Amino acid sequence: MSNLKKLAFFLAPLAAFTILPMLASAQENSGKPMSVTGCIKQGSDAHGYYLMAQDGKMYELWGKNLGEHMGHTVTVTGTQAKVSSAMEEKKESAEKSESGGAPVMDLKVSSLKMVSESCK
Repeated sequence: MSNLKKLAFFLAPLAAFTILPMLASAQENSGKPMSVTGCIKQGSDAHGYYLMAQDGKMYELWGKNLGEHMGHTVTVTGTQAKVSSAMEEKKESAEKSESGGAPVMDLKVSSLKMVSESCK
């Protein structure tokens, strides 16, 4: 057997054991649903929305029909979303300016309940 084939037989399982867990973790959520209440605002992206929560944190929201509630106080329920590091780097500067230094979490919204048609 040639050295190249030996190397390929060694590297293929190593690559599989290295890459598969990373792919699986990129797809998963934290699992536990959470609810937060706050004001939905327009992000720097055209279809980007975030929620400034009453607990002082900023939540980057992922979901449908969020624009209909911009400027409203809502309670959203969802799970923490995992985004790729490349996407996180791309959004980092906008998130810092939008959050004013507050902690930021990506949240995949599964339900939304209107609290008020305005933000207090």
